[in-house]
Amino acid sequence: MASLGDFSCFSANYKDIGIGDYVERICRVLAEHEWIYNFQLTRFFVEKVWEKLPKEWRKPLLSLSTDDLNHLPTGRVKDDWPTSLKDFVETAASLALPRQQSHDLVAMEINKDLARGMTPKKKHEVSYLASVIRDACRKTSCSTVIDIGSGLGYLGQVLHHQCGVQVVGVEAQASHVHGAQRRIKSQGKDADAQIQTVNLKLEDTSSCIHDLELLINTLQQSPSKDQSQTDVFNRNNDVERENGTCMVGLHCCGDLCPTMLKMFVSVERLKCLVCVSCCYHGMSVTDPGSRPSCFMNFPLSRTVKEKLKKVSTEFPDWQLNVFAMRLAAQETQARWSCQSYEDHLFHTRTVAYRAVLEHVVTTGGKGIQKLKRKVTRKDAFQSFPVYLDAVFGRMTLHSDETVRTEEDWKKYHDALQHSHDQWEEFFPYIEIITALQVLLQPVLETLVTVDRCLYLQEQGLKTEVVPIFDDRISPRNLAIIAER
Repeated sequence: MASLGDFSCFSANYKDIGIGDYVERICRVLAEHEWIYNFQLTRFFVEKVWEKLPKEWRKPLLSLSTDDLNHLPTGRVKDDWPTSLKDFVETAASLALPRQQSHDLVAMEINKDLARGMTPKKKHEVSYLASVIRDACRKTSCSTVIDIGSGLGYLGQVLHHQCGVQVVGVEAQASHVHGAQRRIKSQGKDADAQIQTVNLKLEDTSSCIHDLELLINTLQQSPSKDQSQTDVFNRNNDVERENGTCMVGLHCCGDLCPTMLKMFVSVERLKCLVCVSCCYHGMSVTDPGSRPSCFMNFPLSRTVKEKLKKVSTEFPDWQLNVFAMRLAAQETQARWSCQSYEDHLFHTRTVAYRAVLEHVVTTGGKGIQKLKRKVTRKDAFQSFPVYLDAVFGRMTLHSDETVRTEEDWKKYHDALQHSHDQWEEFFPYIEIITALQVLLQPVLETLVTVDRCLYLQEQGLKTEVVPIFDDRISPRNLAIIAER
């Protein structure tokens, strides 16, 4: 397992430098190449994104084969590329945290009853995360688990039935709480007694900390009755049982993961933390114009704050905003590397057609302003005429002026066709820019993850990062594991 304390485990390329220098290099690469990710994809033609691509990069990138395009995000370069392009691709690829699933992980078995309702993706995630939590609980002598953002309770139910731990799910959505309770009751009286779900939104407030402490008190005063029969922690007499509590979360969105980290720091009775993050762009924005970050919960660590401030003096307009965090939460290079020529053509069409529509909407004056709902059917992107039929045949258009006549519809139809013809020669740049985004995706996610780990480390907590899922199945696969 790659430990933040043992920095050389993160990247052999940076084993001789400190964590501060590593963070600074990440910030510098992101600041220098902000144009790759700091825009809304549908505004590709409005903002003429390809014009920001260095001129010496354009011909080499446009001439890439499908295989070369697929492997650009891995750091593969070509001998005839300009030095600036080769340096950028190699440097960016070297900065990312390892994403290949840890080889020493073994999935926990999940029987048919427990797996009922799980998608294959969810079963993959729960089986590996439960295994990691079991090991973390064994190491820190925890017999109770608080599952934050527990949803329908899949993870907690597996942990109880396979490991004998007592579990309380904390879920903000009442409908999920009711669903989890129904699922628990269907598993028998014992499950109903030892697995509970409470309706609580975890927030960074003193009252929420108080509620969490009360919950821990309740858990630690009522140990499971059947631990002697099912508790895997004691099978080999590895540790003497204690009544510690482990806080866990699977794909904690937005501010939820940072809030969990702060809770873990504040509540000393929590002995262990296992958290997988997602949806970084969902974090609360304090000031949209704030630089270099506009988020309340990023950065958290002193180290990343200092390095962001230092690099931003050289790049005062640089901002890590919602676009940056949205890219950080996208798919990894694992799926991109398997794309076929036809896959790339389809992706080009989906982006290009939507961007053509955005261009007409943006430049159309008092005409068409917005669509009531998006075109999402895949078959609508077979060709531009088919897309136009989907736009005008299935969508409702809102306008300052009522669109009633066939002449009005023809005007907008012709405007879209004209825009398509105008920008068609620049369609190939879409996959080029996307490949560069796939290259920077893990760099952005690395910065967020390292920041969160450093925050915990700066509080004196032992912290590590482990890629626990196959990222082809579950792209958000980095688990932050901490103990006191």
